[in-house]
Amino acid sequence: MARDPLAWQPLLRHWTHCIGEGGAAVADLGRLEHVADLDLAALLPGGPGWADAQRCMAHDPEGAFRALYYGLALRGLEALPPPADLVPADSAEPPAISVLIPVHNHWPITLNGLRSLVVAANTTRFEVIVADDASSDATTQLGRQLPWLRIWRSERNQGFLDTCNAAAQQARGEVLLLLNNDTLVGDHALDRLMESFQRHPEAGVVGAAFWGADGLPQEVGGIVWASGQVWNHGRGFGPEQWFALADERQTDYVSGCGLAIRRRLWNELGGFDQRYRPAYCEDTDLCLRASEAGQAVLVQPQARILHLEGLSHSRQAEQGLKKHQTRNLEQLKQRWQQQLDTQHPPAGLPWLLAADVALRGRPLALLLQPNAEAIAICQQRGWAPLVLEPQWPLDWLVAHLVGPLLNAIALVGEPPAGAALPPGWLQVAEASQLPQRPLGEMPRLPALPGWDREDLRVLASSSGLHADGWLETPCRLVLELLGEARQAEVLRLQLFLPEEGLLESEAAVQVQLEPGGEPQQLALRPGLNGWDLQLGMDPAPWLLLSIGGRPLVKPANPQDQRELLAVLNDLSVS
Repeated sequence: MARDPLAWQPLLRHWTHCIGEGGAAVADLGRLEHVADLDLAALLPGGPGWADAQRCMAHDPEGAFRALYYGLALRGLEALPPPADLVPADSAEPPAISVLIPVHNHWPITLNGLRSLVVAANTTRFEVIVADDASSDATTQLGRQLPWLRIWRSERNQGFLDTCNAAAQQARGEVLLLLNNDTLVGDHALDRLMESFQRHPEAGVVGAAFWGADGLPQEVGGIVWASGQVWNHGRGFGPEQWFALADERQTDYVSGCGLAIRRRLWNELGGFDQRYRPAYCEDTDLCLRASEAGQAVLVQPQARILHLEGLSHSRQAEQGLKKHQTRNLEQLKQRWQQQLDTQHPPAGLPWLLAADVALRGRPLALLLQPNAEAIAICQQRGWAPLVLEPQWPLDWLVAHLVGPLLNAIALVGEPPAGAALPPGWLQVAEASQLPQRPLGEMPRLPALPGWDREDLRVLASSSGLHADGWLETPCRLVLELLGEARQAEVLRLQLFLPEEGLLESEAAVQVQLEPGGEPQQLALRPGLNGWDLQLGMDPAPWLLLSIGGRPLVKPANPQDQRELLAVLNDLSVS
């Protein structure tokens, strides 16, 4: 019996539907009882055996999905019909989206990704460019089997970054969608990405939401912390936290395995920065450069993509492309150090606020009865509105939004009976009752407790200064000067060196004040020490004060592993 060339379509339609639905539906990828038109005998050799295997894996839906995902390779490299909304290569019509898929071998994975693009429900017109980075397997035959594909090929293996940069030059779409080959696209993913660009002309980048075959989110936008560490927001979140992933928002970065960017912006930025060759951190850097150019970076949670993480490259940090991750993270930190210090969330800021750029550094208004008018009033009064849909549990928010790094929080509306609000929260019946906050000010990142003053703030992105006043060595203090303090000429630094626990009676500390300052060696003796550090001629809103030297004080608690230098007694400007 001749093999049915389209027998895979019911299975892929099931997968793209589950992915497009998101949430609990993703866990149903391996449940085939509702795929009425799936004929396993026509789909795969030994069809009855596959059916029995699927029944054995009834309680292992991820295993059932993966078995069929790999099993499709038994069909070999085969022709696929073009997607319904494909723009042919010879058409005068420009596509809305150019889908760029960089590949190096692993043709079965690439073919499955293309199958999802063929059957996924979309109305957006698009083209597909497979960027073949010197493959040596049947990937080289894709162009013959799928003449509707556009193929770009490098004859030498040059890596992910250079492959993407070269392939993007072939694109004709208004938007480029960088898509890993180890992905399956959910229904309407392309539509939702384009709708975000249309709603938000200020957006230069929009990222998809990535889910794993285990039914859990992998990333719904990313956070770049002040320390330079990056975090896939939503990774491993259980269903009780999915409510916080559902809304489109501005984010620090989105992953390059499903990143959409306006082609004009891509060209202006010069694509991926080659300092990150061959791969890793290039997507984060691209998003930070887009933000620096005044273009917003959004994540669209309704554009869902299944990412089979690690299929194209090893997950092990010391193997494959992953081995470049540590080096490139350090390069990323060095490249963006000032922005990390002054614009990115510090450790300790609740992730709900860290994950949404619009909520950082602003007083927060939680709206229990949201409407467009209430949202507008909050914004007019200088508050960042956060709409509490019915699925947002107030008790969870009360437990989550705590700590010394928070700005003012107000609850707008009537709280549920018996709800206990934390001390310091403001509760008003209507948005019009919110006190007016200054408008037009830059959002303020949190200061360290006790160091939020009218003229000078020590930001929480600082390192080495503890709540008890002790400085570890070395330490970095990020200082924000406010108002007239920006015209100051001198920064007064006072350190106290106690007698108790002293390791050395006389020592020197190394101090550097940036921008513009030279390193200085300053004598430090027991008691109170003070120095006047000259500020530069050009006033700067942010200063970086670095203090280092040998540990001088032994901690009283033997379990305390800190390398203590001295106590920061005071900082002031004049």
